[in-house]
Amino acid sequence: MQFFIRRCFLFFFALFIFSSYLSAKTTPAELLFDEDSIKARLETLSGEVISPKYVTAVKGYLKGYLVRNRKGSEKILGRTVLYFPIFEHYLKKHGLPDDLKYLAVVESALRPQALSRVGAGGLWQFMPATGKSLGLDITSQVDERWDPHKSTDAAMIYLNKQYKRFDDWALALAAYNSGSGRVRRAIKRGRSKNFWTIQRFLPRETRNYVPAFIAANYMLNYYEQHDLMPEYPDLDVQITETLKIYDAISFYRIAQLTALPLEIIETLNPSYKKGKIPSDVEGHYLTLPKRVMPAFKDFLETQRPDNVYESNVFDSPVFVAAPSKRYTNAKYLKSIYIVKAGQSLTAIAQEAGVTVQQIKMWNRLPASKLETGQELILYFPKSFKRFRLIKPMPVMAAIPNIPVAKKIDHIGLKNPKLIRFNRRFEYYYVTNKEKPSAIAEKVPGVEYVSLMDLNGWRKDRPLKPGTLVKLRALEVQLDD
Repeated sequence: MQFFIRRCFLFFFALFIFSSYLSAKTTPAELLFDEDSIKARLETLSGEVISPKYVTAVKGYLKGYLVRNRKGSEKILGRTVLYFPIFEHYLKKHGLPDDLKYLAVVESALRPQALSRVGAGGLWQFMPATGKSLGLDITSQVDERWDPHKSTDAAMIYLNKQYKRFDDWALALAAYNSGSGRVRRAIKRGRSKNFWTIQRFLPRETRNYVPAFIAANYMLNYYEQHDLMPEYPDLDVQITETLKIYDAISFYRIAQLTALPLEIIETLNPSYKKGKIPSDVEGHYLTLPKRVMPAFKDFLETQRPDNVYESNVFDSPVFVAAPSKRYTNAKYLKSIYIVKAGQSLTAIAQEAGVTVQQIKMWNRLPASKLETGQELILYFPKSFKRFRLIKPMPVMAAIPNIPVAKKIDHIGLKNPKLIRFNRRFEYYYVTNKEKPSAIAEKVPGVEYVSLMDLNGWRKDRPLKPGTLVKLRALEVQLDD
């Protein structure tokens, strides 16, 4: 009897140790990866592009999104707030299925400056030649493959072309990945137009392309069931406005006008390579936080030829340090919106000036259906920045001649550049790039060494136009 009891004790002890080992090796994410539940959810997904199918490759991609690379998935989920509204706009414009927006997740993980090892770039991963054939500019200053608007428009044109060629979205996606020629050859070899039948005749990356699309579709619709938490960007990056501009302007100047950190301007405008938007007769897109766009529009008004106001932009320093999310989000108000009877998510988004995707993500709404009295969280800018316009000062009466004026005139220049601001010094106004040595030679009575010492300079470098050069102490004093 004692032997039997001892054997039972050893058995249950070993079972306890083994189960403890398994629980230690099994992560919570893996515990949530229940294949039967996933298969059931897959069947509920929209099949307007691809009919969901649970195969080995789909399982592998799902494991990547839901278990192995959860942090990356949470970043993707956060970026949908930025890019899905843009995708939906152009999908609607071209009359294409809404589910095609998931393709950009497969292509670039929603990173606008993603670059593959073979040179494909942007949200939709165009090769340079393909991008140019679709009308995208790729120059030393701009790469429109990285422009969320223009690249998405081009992607919709290209996808529509592939669908018209094959009349099947699975084959159209395969052609998007590897080219229509490879898909045609696979159809010929497999004697079928069914993707699953001919996939073994396609390159490995293309064979896995449709399964990756299915997995991305599932992750973006059922992330909550796997405890994924979207990693949202700053509200300044979420709540934006885009307009087309035609004249060149630098990011530095935009930062001066809007008081934005350069980092935010760069994040919202990834297609410009050198920190400036070049001039273009067809225009380039500029995206800014909605709260500062009025200031930029005010500035554009001052640039009109018929404008009678003066600009108040000076070469003031720009705050370039990366702002914390707490700092940026503090410029927004969190509000509760009560849904009225019969209101749709689209109507509320239009009324609030935000996107449907933003409302869904802010409130973790799995669907677009709303109930009367339901509370929704919305965010609004606390204030809108404006650009202050300055009226020109009235023309002053002519100043009578004074001894200093005579002193300036005797130099003999046709357009005197000497200016007297106070009783102590006389100044030279630089209109073209000039070195201090050239100024010393041009202005009588001014020695180079004294000029350099008076202005605290050590090297004879060209001076920028607009610089005021201190020349000498005035000899003539005015009586009060």
